[in-house]
Amino acid sequence: MPAYTMPGLMTGQNTNDIVKKLVELERRPIKRWETENEYAKMQIQIWGEVKNLTTNLQTKTRALVSFTAPFATKSVSSSEEGVITGEASRAAKSGNRALEIIEMASKHQLSGVEIDTDIRLPEGSFTVYSGKSKETVTFPGGGLSELSSAIKNMAGSLMETSIIKIDKDSSIITLTSVKTGRKNQLQFSDPNGILKLAGIVGENKAASEDTKQLLSLDGTKAKVWDLTKFKKSELETDKLTQTEEGIFLKPDTAYSVPIAVTEIKERAYLEVEVIGEAPAVMEMGMSFEKEGSVRNKFLPISKTESKYIFQAGDFASDKNLTGIILSNAATTPIQIKSVTLVTPQAPGTAEPLKVLQEAKDLKIKIDGVEITRETNDGIADVLEGISFNVHKVTEEPVTLKIHVDHAKGSALIKEWVDAYNELMKFSKEITSVEKNGKISDKKESDDSKAADISRDFWDNKSKSGLLAGENSILRLIASLKTTANSYYPATKENGFRVLTDIGISTGAVGSNWEKIQDGLLQIDQEKLIAVLSENPDGVRDLFASDPNNDAKMEEGVGIRLLEILKPYNQYASGIVTSKVKLLEESVAGNNKKIKEHESHLISFESKLKQRFLYMEQGVGKNKSVGNYLQNNMPRGNGGD
Repeated sequence: MPAYTMPGLMTGQNTNDIVKKLVELERRPIKRWETENEYAKMQIQIWGEVKNLTTNLQTKTRALVSFTAPFATKSVSSSEEGVITGEASRAAKSGNRALEIIEMASKHQLSGVEIDTDIRLPEGSFTVYSGKSKETVTFPGGGLSELSSAIKNMAGSLMETSIIKIDKDSSIITLTSVKTGRKNQLQFSDPNGILKLAGIVGENKAASEDTKQLLSLDGTKAKVWDLTKFKKSELETDKLTQTEEGIFLKPDTAYSVPIAVTEIKERAYLEVEVIGEAPAVMEMGMSFEKEGSVRNKFLPISKTESKYIFQAGDFASDKNLTGIILSNAATTPIQIKSVTLVTPQAPGTAEPLKVLQEAKDLKIKIDGVEITRETNDGIADVLEGISFNVHKVTEEPVTLKIHVDHAKGSALIKEWVDAYNELMKFSKEITSVEKNGKISDKKESDDSKAADISRDFWDNKSKSGLLAGENSILRLIASLKTTANSYYPATKENGFRVLTDIGISTGAVGSNWEKIQDGLLQIDQEKLIAVLSENPDGVRDLFASDPNNDAKMEEGVGIRLLEILKPYNQYASGIVTSKVKLLEESVAGNNKKIKEHESHLISFESKLKQRFLYMEQGVGKNKSVGNYLQNNMPRGNGGD
C-alpha cells in the first residue's frame, strides 16, 4: 500500500508557507476593491476641483452681469495734481469743467487768555452752540483740567479742547469746532460766568428778541401750483381770493404767491397764522434763489395752536426768498391771516475773547459759477452723479476732469477670463486621451482569484485623464466654447455682438490653429481699454442685456454662461453632487466587501491550518504503520 504524502512535504516546503500562499490567492478580490477605491477617491477629488472651478467662474460671471458691475464707473481728477479727488457714477457726464478753489472750509478756532494755572472755577453750567446743535455742560466746579474733561464728556460732539501751559504759573485753553463751515462757528451762553473766569469769553449779555417781518403777499399774481395733485386750482369758482382779512384757499387748490425779495437769515422760519378751522397738517413751501436759479421747497408742516411753522433757514440760509407756496388739501376752505418771516437772534450771549481762525465755508467756482459749502469733503450736490473732496486752494483756474475709469471694469473682465481659462484647461486635462493609445478597463472574470484591474488600464490612465470620456465634462467644454464664440443681440446703438468686438478672443489672426482649438481666451488689453472708455454700457450689455425691456436680464455671454454652469453646482441634484455621491456609495460598498472578505480570510486560514494538521497527523501515522509492517512481515526464502 503506497504511503500518502503532501507535495509540500515532499518538496521540503513549510506547511505555513503553503497556507500563506493559499490565503494570499484568496486575498486577490480585496486588492481589486482597494484599487477601485483608490481610483474612486481620486475621481472624487477631481469632481471637487470641477465644482470649485465652476463655482469660481459662476461668481466672476455674476459680478459681470450685476447691476453694480463697474463698467461705467467714472473717476474725478484735476489737471493740477492734489487739488481735487472723487468718484462719479454712471449718471455723470464725461468731460472737462473749469474749476477754481477760492477758499477752503475751515473750523472755528478760539483761544482763551492767560490765566492762573491753579485757578478754581465755580460750580454751574454753560451752553455751547454749533450749527443747529447745542450742548449744555454741567460743571461741578474745579480746575482747568476738570473743565476740559467736562467739555469733552458733554460737548465733545461740537468742539475739541486742550490746555496749553505758558509757564509754571499760567495756562490757556483752546477750543476748536468739530465741523467746518461758517454756520458751525462756536457760540456760548455763560450765565454762571464759568467760561469768563476761564479766560474764554467776555461778559454774558441778555438775549435779544427775535426779528419779525410781515411778508406782503400779492394774491393777484398767484400762479397755480401742482395741478396734477390740486385739481381744482384752475377752476374760476375755486380760485384764490384775497381781502383785508387775509387769503382764502378753497379745497383741493394750491398756489405760488410772489413776495418782495427778502433775505433768509440763519435759523429763520416762516410763521403762518390761520383764522378759523384748519387741518392739523398743511402742505406749504417757498421759492428762493440759489446758484443763479429759482428753487422750490414744498413739504407738510404741523400746526401749533393757530400757526404753522416752516423752517426756511434749514433749506435756504443766506438765500433770497421770492415766493410763498400755499395749499389746501382739506375739504373745507382755509383762511390765512398772515405770513411772517421770523429771524431768531444768535443764541450766543457771551462773545469769545480771542479768535485764532474764523469758521469759513468752502468757496469754489465751476464754469464761472461761485458755490459755497460747509465742508471740503463728500460734496455730492454740485454736479450730477459726482462726489468730490477739495484739498487745496488754486492760484489759477484748473480743469476738472470727469472720465470713465476703465481700471475696475478691465480688472473684472480679466478675473472672469482667468476663471474661464482655469476651468477650460482643467476640464481638457482630466478628459484628455493619448492620441496613439486606447483606454482599456477589461478585467478578468470576478470568478477568478486572479481578477484585478489590469496593468494596461493603469498604464493608459497615467497617459490620459481620469475622467476621459466623461460626457458631462465634454459637454461642459463644448458649451463653454459655443458661449464664448456666439453672437448676441445688441440692444443699444453701437453695441457689441461678440467677444472679439471688445478684444477677447481665442487667438489673434494668424495664431497657431491648435492653440485656437484649445478654446482658451486671450485679452487684447489696448482694445478692451478703448471700448471700456468709449462705450462701457455696450460692454455691459454684451454680458447681460434685456432685449424685451421687461426688467429681466435674458441675453448675453454672462447670462448664457450662468445657465450652463447652474446644473453643475446645484446643491441637491447637481451633476457634480450626483457623481460624487455615486463614487462615495461605491467606496462604501467596496469597504463593506473588504471587511466581510477579511472576516472570511480569518476563518479560511484557520480551516486550512486545521486541515493541514490532520493531514500531517495522517501522514505520520501512515509512515509508522508502514515502517511497522516493513519491519515485522516475514521475508520468504529464495530457495523455497
